[in-house]
Amino acid sequence: MLRSSLVFAGAVAITSPVAAFADDDPIVLERSTDWNVDFAPNKCRLAAAFGEGEDRHLLFLEQYGPNEAVGLTVAGPSFRKFRSRRETELFFYEGQQPHETEPFKGEVEGFGDAVIYSSVDLEEGVGLADGGANDEDQSADPPGLEQLDAQFAKRVQFVALRQRGPEVRFATGPLDEAFKVMNTCTQDLVRQMGLDVDGLLSATRGPDLLNQEFVARRVQRHYSSAALSRGEQGMFHMRLIVNEQGEMEECFMSAATTTEKLESPACTEFENAEFSPALDTNGEPMRSYYATRITYVIN
Repeated sequence: MLRSSLVFAGAVAITSPVAAFADDDPIVLERSTDWNVDFAPNKCRLAAAFGEGEDRHLLFLEQYGPNEAVGLTVAGPSFRKFRSRRETELFFYEGQQPHETEPFKGEVEGFGDAVIYSSVDLEEGVGLADGGANDEDQSADPPGLEQLDAQFAKRVQFVALRQRGPEVRFATGPLDEAFKVMNTCTQDLVRQMGLDVDGLLSATRGPDLLNQEFVARRVQRHYSSAALSRGEQGMFHMRLIVNEQGEMEECFMSAATTTEKLESPACTEFENAEFSPALDTNGEPMRSYYATRITYVIN
């Protein structure tokens, strides 16, 4: 499975000062509920509450298919002063070099202000769609189904964010078991799409989008003027079933952020996409899927 990220920018320029990080003691949030797993029809989510009473926060991990990266959302009163697309440090254990990121700001019902990442690799950071310095090298992607690295997740001590003011730290402990659950769930999603999980795990090549620039231009034309005038930015997750002839069979679209006017025509425009199909262990074309995220930003 080839993963990509398409980023579409509007014409409005927004500038912000560089964040000056404080050296205050971190706000440490202990987990106050068990992890809750949601094996939904189109996504996998693992969530837990942290803190108590008025300091109650939420952290959840989310995936829309097998991937070595995971969506991350944190919400609660500690993020009231966070700003969207501002420089934010993100790290997972003591001594780790913080990932320099620019996440989106949103809201989660019942918890309030939220910080949203569509795609986080705990070791490598985030893709450019989330403002990180390390976008994925698509040519180096493994050919079969990608998986979260449960072995690396054993090193995790916490999920920590710092923008302005003190660090906010979720005391998660190691996430290896959580990642194993997510890997099981995302494989089930592939089965629900009618695809051969075992065959994809041993595939020698995933589907390759041959005319990405053409498709990206067509999608970009539809950053609506209504959304731009409201300053709406957003992220969408999309996955396609690609048949043995390299044609799109089905398209699934999910919004990662809530907006009023911003919609994406990506499923319609990807009808014009041209793929080279995935190949099985014998080098024969096979039915597979292609996943990407569509990110609309104003810069």
